[in-house]
Amino acid sequence: MKTDLKTDKGIPKENMVINVDISEEILTPLACASLVNEILKGLLYQKSQIPYPYTWMKTVVNRKRNNINDAQSANRNFSIENHFKVVSTAFDALEEIMSGIRDEFSSSSDVKEVIIVFGTNPLCPKEVFTIQVSDLAKGHIERNHVNKISQIQPKILRSIFLSQAWMDSVDGSAPCSNTFVYIKKETCESTSKIDTCFTPSRTTNFSDKVKQINIKLNFNKDIDRKDCCSNLMVFQEGDDSQSRHELVESENNEKIVVYCQSKCVVKGFKDCFINKTSASELW
Repeated sequence: MKTDLKTDKGIPKENMVINVDISEEILTPLACASLVNEILKGLLYQKSQIPYPYTWMKTVVNRKRNNINDAQSANRNFSIENHFKVVSTAFDALEEIMSGIRDEFSSSSDVKEVIIVFGTNPLCPKEVFTIQVSDLAKGHIERNHVNKISQIQPKILRSIFLSQAWMDSVDGSAPCSNTFVYIKKETCESTSKIDTCFTPSRTTNFSDKVKQINIKLNFNKDIDRKDCCSNLMVFQEGDDSQSRHELVESENNEKIVVYCQSKCVVKGFKDCFINKTSASELW
């Protein structure tokens, strides 16, 4: 797969645009949701809102929860236990947000932007990262593409995270703050409300003085082979037949633009050390 990454010239560093051209593989809604979630996880770590990568945070939180009733837990350290509560709260909020993003992409709505806001509150942000999504390949049996998705994703992520444009955009850690996530979508009024952590909100407008970075995921729809799932029947239609029906219905109805904000907020935190050892290794 070829991914072309470039920064638009003439745009100030504070308002950088990173273009990611996906031109050789089919990008379905759930594949795009997976990419967005990986960008979100990487961004939180690189901006020092979480002190270790998401994979390690997930490992230590689940390990602690699985051993919560262990006999050794009788000798509890207050600092360690308090840090676990902070970490697990942030982890649960991130999990809820990512689940909501997957649900929004898999619905009949067309997600156009995922907006990640760093700051004490969303009205006075310090930085804003906007992931812009082009038209995606719909009408596919998503589970049939799971292997392709797993192959595409690391290449795109490496192209983003290792690019000079990305390194310039996250050239410094930020003080621990809050992370708010918005979604801008086009949807039929009858299906604008789905059961996720995202609720309708005001339109997002940010001052030109705020550092803003736009990441454009550009999918070339010319490579969308509508018959590929007919030749790759690893799975039967199953629940996917309902999504295809919703797709046809949504195409026949007038769409409206809706902004939604996640009810969950990721609160940034720093690591806690006990005798020069991370508390996460002592759970």
